[in-house]
Amino acid sequence: MSIASRSKASTRQKPTLVSLFTGAGGLDIGLEQAGFETVFANEIEPHACETLRANRLLRSLDPVEFDKWFNAQITEQRCYRRTSLVESTRLRRRLLKAVSGEAYLSHAHIVDRDIRSLPTNEILEAINCNRGEIDLVAGGPPCQPFSRAGKRELVECDTGQLFREFVRVVTALRPRWFLFENVKGLVLHKADVASQRCPSCQTVAVVEFDRRDSIKNVDEITANCGNCGYHGPQTVIWEKRRAGSLDIIQSEFERAGYTCSSAILNAADFGAPQHRERLFIVGSRDGEKLTWPTPTHSGSNVKQRAFPTLFDKLEEEKPRWRTVNDALYANGHWRYGQLDPEQAVLWVKNVVRPHDEPVTWTLDRPAPTIGAHQSAKLAIAPLGVPEEQLYRQQWHVLGRRQGDTPPVDVEHEYLTDEELLKLQTFPDSWYLYGTRMQRAFQIGNAVPPLLAQAVGNAILSAMGVAINQSSQSKDLHEQRHTASL
Repeated sequence: MSIASRSKASTRQKPTLVSLFTGAGGLDIGLEQAGFETVFANEIEPHACETLRANRLLRSLDPVEFDKWFNAQITEQRCYRRTSLVESTRLRRRLLKAVSGEAYLSHAHIVDRDIRSLPTNEILEAINCNRGEIDLVAGGPPCQPFSRAGKRELVECDTGQLFREFVRVVTALRPRWFLFENVKGLVLHKADVASQRCPSCQTVAVVEFDRRDSIKNVDEITANCGNCGYHGPQTVIWEKRRAGSLDIIQSEFERAGYTCSSAILNAADFGAPQHRERLFIVGSRDGEKLTWPTPTHSGSNVKQRAFPTLFDKLEEEKPRWRTVNDALYANGHWRYGQLDPEQAVLWVKNVVRPHDEPVTWTLDRPAPTIGAHQSAKLAIAPLGVPEEQLYRQQWHVLGRRQGDTPPVDVEHEYLTDEELLKLQTFPDSWYLYGTRMQRAFQIGNAVPPLLAQAVGNAILSAMGVAINQSSQSKDLHEQRHTASL
């Protein structure tokens, strides 16, 4: 790297962020709101990369240029060509706020490529950095193998092993910190774990992941002990362990030289109008200690308890969880007007679930997790959902099928991009490229920026960097000001 390139890297004013599995940018937005600057973003889906590039362009336009750009979207882009006049008017009003809004990923080098074919030296060259100069590598590999809804193949399947690519990049770039995000299924489900026991100090450690396939039928392996330094034969132990996938993944980061800690955080506890629990693994290269963020909101109902504790009283002093009604319908629905809280519900249309899992939710609580598939089918039903329809959707554990009974008419309207973005705490003016399904998947796969900001603040605090609160405050003000859809 030239002296000029190194000089350019050293003059950056904010801690640098390399983003992997970027998607629509939810994690990056939150981390930038905390104070990081995304300098490199990698995403395999072309439509998600177009979302990132379009938002960067959108925030660089003046009002006249915006009109030309917007008209082109409506007339030329296949994903918006069939938009009705009412929808296009609302879309224009929403996106126009980006012209004077906060810019995100404005300095990011965006690469749409499979991470498995991305050399790490290309990342360093693109951002004019040397190994060890990056402050944070962050991302969330595809999580289907670890989710409750997935096949629970965990680390054995091809998609589940994408965490190894994350480890590869971290090992090669040697950032000061890494942030690995995923579903809480990593903690809930069992996985086969191979461990080695040192005969010298009796320490039991997870075997290096690359050796798993070669030791399935052996009793001993020759390996190093990370605790006492012994090198020689060690006993192999296989066990099916709860949170085994987490142990395997975290051990790979520790083997790369990082001090790790993990936590499951609920977005509702940090002000998002949505129950969304995510697992975060954070690692420090230099042994810096992280203090996980303290929830700012509470859902506990202390007043109903006969003898509340001091902890209960502290919880009661926090703001309450934000509800769907708070975030979306305080001033009425864009089509139905004022909603009756005794009748209106969120409804997941055409999704079947066990009889003990709901398919509707009242508006006086946070929304359910806005997952990739669920976001495309989430609707507002202003008059509720008849029992006959609920019966059709909650069938398979009771020995019947959805097709056994006829469909029931339900007055409903699918949630718009804007409504889904609000539930995820994206800026109102965030543009989404793609078909309706592609846009919904991008939103559903994202980390709520508000939750990402809380974790980003914790990392910056551990780094001794001042925390930036202004960006999030501005976006929340914008969302509350435009709560009426």
